[in-house]
Amino acid sequence: MEKTKLLITDGLSPEGINILEQSGLFTITLHKSIEKDALKKILPEYEVVIIRSATKMTKELIDCASSLKVIMRAGAGVDNVDVAHASTKKVLVFNCPGVNNNAVAELTLGFLFSLLREIPRATNGMKQNLWEKKELVGGEAAGRTIGILGYGAIGNLVGKACHALGMKVIAYDPRANELKNTNSPVHQWHSNIDEVFSAANIVSIHMPLVDSTKNSVGTTQFSKMKKGSYLINCSRGGIVKEDELLLALDNGTLAGAALDVFSQEPTPANSPLVQHSKVICSPHIGAATKESQTKIGIAAATHLINYYKENNTSTVVNQGAF
Repeated sequence: MEKTKLLITDGLSPEGINILEQSGLFTITLHKSIEKDALKKILPEYEVVIIRSATKMTKELIDCASSLKVIMRAGAGVDNVDVAHASTKKVLVFNCPGVNNNAVAELTLGFLFSLLREIPRATNGMKQNLWEKKELVGGEAAGRTIGILGYGAIGNLVGKACHALGMKVIAYDPRANELKNTNSPVHQWHSNIDEVFSAANIVSIHMPLVDSTKNSVGTTQFSKMKKGSYLINCSRGGIVKEDELLLALDNGTLAGAALDVFSQEPTPANSPLVQHSKVICSPHIGAATKESQTKIGIAAATHLINYYKENNTSTVVNQGAF
C-alpha cells in the first residue's frame, strides 16, 4: 500500500513522530520551522500537513496545496487556519482539544501571583542590586473576586484553583444557563462580559478568537472596573483592544496586566505593551510545557491514525461543511 505523504511544519514531539512512523501509514517530512515561500513550493506534494501556531494556513497556502486533504492543528485553537476556505476545498481540519488545558491554566495562575506580588519587578531589582523591600508591598489573592471570561475546560481549571485560594469566582460564558446547574465553584454566572468587569477586580480571559469575541474587550469594559484592577490574557490576541488597554494602564484603572498573547505575533520588542512597566508578558507560551508538548504530539498522531484506519472524524472542526 502506498504511504500518505505527510508534512510537519512546526515540529512535533518525538513521541508523536514515533507513533506516526510505527503506524506505517505515512512518509513523513519534518521541519521545525519553514519560511512561507519555501512552504508554498513544497505544499503541492503533500496530502496531510501538521501545524502548530507558527504556520498560518491561509487561503493563499491552501490554494497552493493541490493534493491537500487534511490539516491537523496540533493544539486546540484553529484561528491560524482559514477553516471556511479549507471547507470549500474539501480539506478536513482537525484539532487536538483538551491537551493544553493544564499548562495554560497553570500559566494563568503564575501570572496571577506575579501581578499581585510583583515578582518580576522584585527579581529585576535584585539583579540590579536594589533592595526594594519597602516598595514591594503586594496583595493577596484570597478575598478578591476573579472574573473568568469563557468557562470551558481551561476556565474551569482556573476557577477551581482560585476558589481553593479563597477567591470569589464569577464567570461569563454563552452557556451560562446550562452551566449554572453544574458542580462548579462559580459564585455567580453572567450572560455578558460587562457585568463581569463591573464586579471583578481581576479578569482572566479564556475565550476563543471568533467574530463575536474579536475586539470585545476595551475601554467600555475597563471603565467599569474598580481602580487598581488587573487583567490576564492567556487565550488569544485580538480579543483585547491593545491601544485601549494601554490607556487603562496609563490612567490607573488597571494596576497591571499579564499577557501571553498579542494581536501581532511575534510581537516587536518596542511594543508599548511589552515595554510598559505595569505589564508582565511572555511569547505565547501557554502550551509550552514538556508535558503538554508530549501530549499534543501523541494526540495529533493518534487522531490522524484513527482517521486513516477507521475514518474517525471526532476532532474535525469543519465536520459537515462539505
